[in-house]
Amino acid sequence: MSLLILSLVIILLISVLYRFYPSLYNHAYAVALTGGFTLAAFISLLIFFNGFSSEAGRSVFLTLMALGMKLLLSLVLALLFLVVFKNDQIGSVILFFILYLAFTFYVIRTFVSVLKKKTV
Repeated sequence: MSLLILSLVIILLISVLYRFYPSLYNHAYAVALTGGFTLAAFISLLIFFNGFSSEAGRSVFLTLMALGMKLLLSLVLALLFLVVFKNDQIGSVILFFILYLAFTFYVIRTFVSVLKKKTV
């Protein structure tokens, strides 16, 4: 639920920023990029929570696999965003890295908070 709220807040911020600076980036690509990062984070969280309740060795493996899958999906998204759609404006590239950092921070914060509760 909080991933959906984060995505909606980011889309709202992107829309407000686009209203003031329309030449900074393509709005449709920015919303699609946010959706792609949301999907990557969701898949990563699914993998993590699948291994959360299993044995300790499998749990660690699936946590690392979830982080690796998020990185891999983000790299595929970068390839699509920069090469296929030829979206190489400086505002778009900066937006890509801001979104990457925001969703990565969210996923890692979720992992840490869940793992902290598991050990206590």
